[in-house]
Amino acid sequence: MIDVEFRQLAAQTQAWYGRKRLLDLLLWLPRGVLVGLMVALILATVAHLRPLLDNEQLGYVALTLALLGLLLPLAILFLRRATLLEQARFADRQFGLKERLSTAVEIQQGALPVPALLAQLQLADAARDAQSVDVLTALPVRLVRRDWLLLLLITAVLIAAIRIPNPQEGTLKQSRATRQAIAEQIAALEALQKEIEANPDLSEAQQETLLEPIQNALEALDPGAMSQEQAVATLSQAEAELRALGQQFDTSALRERLQSAAQPLAQNENTQSLGQALQSGQLAQAGAAATQLADTLSTLSPEEQAQLAADLAETAAALQGVDDQLTQQLAQAAQALQNGDISAAQQALRQAAGTMQQRAQETAVARQAQSAAAQLQQGRQEVAQAGQTGQQGQSGQQGQSGQQGQSGQQGQPGGGGGNGNGGGTDNTGSEQGVGSGGTGPGGGHVENIFVPNNWPDLSSFSGVDVELPAECRANPALCGALLGETPTQFISQGSTVPYSRVFGDYRNAAYEALSSDYIPLGLKGFIRDYFSSLEP
Repeated sequence: MIDVEFRQLAAQTQAWYGRKRLLDLLLWLPRGVLVGLMVALILATVAHLRPLLDNEQLGYVALTLALLGLLLPLAILFLRRATLLEQARFADRQFGLKERLSTAVEIQQGALPVPALLAQLQLADAARDAQSVDVLTALPVRLVRRDWLLLLLITAVLIAAIRIPNPQEGTLKQSRATRQAIAEQIAALEALQKEIEANPDLSEAQQETLLEPIQNALEALDPGAMSQEQAVATLSQAEAELRALGQQFDTSALRERLQSAAQPLAQNENTQSLGQALQSGQLAQAGAAATQLADTLSTLSPEEQAQLAADLAETAAALQGVDDQLTQQLAQAAQALQNGDISAAQQALRQAAGTMQQRAQETAVARQAQSAAAQLQQGRQEVAQAGQTGQQGQSGQQGQSGQQGQSGQQGQPGGGGGNGNGGGTDNTGSEQGVGSGGTGPGGGHVENIFVPNNWPDLSSFSGVDVELPAECRANPALCGALLGETPTQFISQGSTVPYSRVFGDYRNAAYEALSSDYIPLGLKGFIRDYFSSLEP
């Protein structure tokens, strides 16, 4: 009988405690959600002041924080388990039962030893008082109106903050596009590195020479910490170094001259393979053919040797000023044949064969360097244009009012040879959005030149003062021709330097300067866009 009464009393106690947990949940749920939404509102405020999150991300963050605020009270309330004795003590306090329930639990669990008769009487007394409890009155459902009103207010403000256009969104998109572009260029550089390492035409030393600019760029590029200007400057530096290597090992002038210079050898039956290889620019094959010719030189008749000497002399004369080393070796072979010194002629031909093999390797280096530089140029342009919309002028469009600004300047940066109208300000002072470029002597020009329609206000930027030496102020002619020119003299003088030759130096200098503190942040984008649009 005692066990039945105690089980009924325990079930009633657990029901009371379950109601208490439900009421606690109704109290803490809005507060947990409120805390999550307040954190989201703080993030939204910061995101509107500095590049942090766009509105779409803010929406997801707010939803996540609200769910976390909802789950936290649930986890705390339902994961925490209360013993029957703890539940009984709660009921005693809440309903004023003066420890009747907790005493009954302690007696039945053996924590408090008493005679059986006393235990039965105490349990009956606790059950009788428990029956008199009005749980709806003692544990009423209460909603804190202030919490719910504050929750609705914060929710409305947060929704408004998410729907209002974020002024930092453009900067965020630009930054993300830049990081993605830099990451893509890192992958492209790694692929280019593997390509150079796998090139069978390059020696180990040549591979190391070509890989050095790429490895330096890979070490410098960092999508997480590098600005767009710094990334462009890094790629531009690597591109410039590779182009310099391409020019250093360039054999195009030699191969072009050989097309005509090797014709006598190609018409000679004994040197036909050598001449044809030279004419087609296959210098490695030409080197092998020259070695073979040296080995068979002693088998030629005197008339054939004389004809060969004349052909070698004619080829050497045609190569003067292009490759002095190869010219001298071919001339020595011709002279030795004329003198009847077969051994000296063979030695000279073998030296010429070695030079041809060396030029073949130089050709491979130049081609690889030029190919790598072209890839870096494309990558640099992609990084420079990452995240930009509507900044470049459209082909075929005219400037303001459909008129192109008149320009008396020739070319673009560095006095390049572009003739034609450049974007700028015409005689009436109206700004031009796009100018069409011409083709300068020795170098091409782009069709579109980027000139911003709205130049930034420079009144708030302070320049860097440069103090000229005293002798320059007293006599400008001592410090260079430009200081001694009058405006009329300076404008009237045209440049004959090919545009494509000087553009790279000016572009590289501009990109490197973009990382300097001397250039205001508001102008860096205009400088980058301007030089990107002037690619020859």
